[in-house]
Amino acid sequence: MCDTFGALPSWTGTGIALFGKNSDREPDEAQLVTAEPRRTHPAGDMLKCTYISIPQARKTHALLYSRPFWMWGAEMGVNEQGVAIGNEAIFTTVKQERRPGLIGMDLVRLALERAQTAREAADVICALLAQYGQSGPCGYRDKRLTYMNSFLIMDAGEILVLETLGRDYALKAYGDHAAISNAISLDTDWDAGSFKTGTNLKKLGNSLMTYFAGGRYRRLCSMERIMGACGRMDIGDAFALLRSHNDLTGFNRDVCMHAHGRLIRRSQTTSSLVVAMNGHGLFKIFVTAGSLPCLTPFKPVLPAHLPEDIGRGGQGYSEDSYWWRHARFHLISMGRDKTAIEGMQREIALREGAYGDLPFYAWDEHDPVLVERSHQAFGSAESSERAFLDTAVPGSSPRMSRYWRRIARLNRIPLP
Repeated sequence: MCDTFGALPSWTGTGIALFGKNSDREPDEAQLVTAEPRRTHPAGDMLKCTYISIPQARKTHALLYSRPFWMWGAEMGVNEQGVAIGNEAIFTTVKQERRPGLIGMDLVRLALERAQTAREAADVICALLAQYGQSGPCGYRDKRLTYMNSFLIMDAGEILVLETLGRDYALKAYGDHAAISNAISLDTDWDAGSFKTGTNLKKLGNSLMTYFAGGRYRRLCSMERIMGACGRMDIGDAFALLRSHNDLTGFNRDVCMHAHGRLIRRSQTTSSLVVAMNGHGLFKIFVTAGSLPCLTPFKPVLPAHLPEDIGRGGQGYSEDSYWWRHARFHLISMGRDKTAIEGMQREIALREGAYGDLPFYAWDEHDPVLVERSHQAFGSAESSERAFLDTAVPGSSPRMSRYWRRIARLNRIPLP
């Protein structure tokens, strides 16, 4: 389960374009934040994606992206040209092809590597779909999980929603803002596509899976927040949207998703990204690099100077992985009283408020002051987490459910 949104300067009223996404995956599926430089590749090179190999492009753009550790593709990202993309699982009556193809996350990364504009990124995805199709397991432990994909693609001047079913697609341009979730959002109002004119895409959805995924409800909640911020939407509003809760203990209706069990709420927000673009080739990029944005600050990152440990992590706990250290904090903090959690969240808000004077920066920014501020943001976040845990009663154990104790054992997470 995931949620993605975009808003252009005509909507924000603050002169910036905003992109944001929560990636909701299996709760012990480490997600890594990585940056790739622009490259020139030899003619004839092949590229190994998650399940298949395809011809490599001669030139690829620099990009920053977040990906589950086990796959080649990306859940979300932005490139040096100012193209940002996030994808969503959608559940349809169209079945996957049996032979391996590209998965939605592969298509996100490939489009970021190859496109200079949002429109060009959509063209890249559609061409790759026509040639290779979309198929293959999309889950980490759950290899039965397969799905089709919806994409929100944007640059500083345009937002596109691209919904794909098999090798077919429908595309719609939005003039100022849009949001997508785990449900088909286009009906007959698409601008271009490979379907017969007048096809209602929503009628091709799997109604049962879509209902339990909760995507329609979450998209409406995101849209309400975006519309409520019209003319004054800033980076703080983007953070608030991605950490919003609507139904914390029920179905999959929280944008900030907390896993609760193996039946319905199996997903957790495992990584979050916010990108601000000023339309002149400059950026502010923020990541959580860990689970649950309600329990960790968004931290500013410079693509050329990422902290090394946010790109580390794999199957099972690792002390040299920022993602896993935060996952341990999340487990140990379970059961803390509401007052303590709210105090932690107030401190998070203060830390994020300190970014108000952060300037927009170039993709290849090397300013040592900005690099230091970025790295300090990660260090201070962990210091705050350690201080929070130090306030616990000595010798007390986290009040975890059987579900979370199983995850702790399975991943060998050290607990008090």
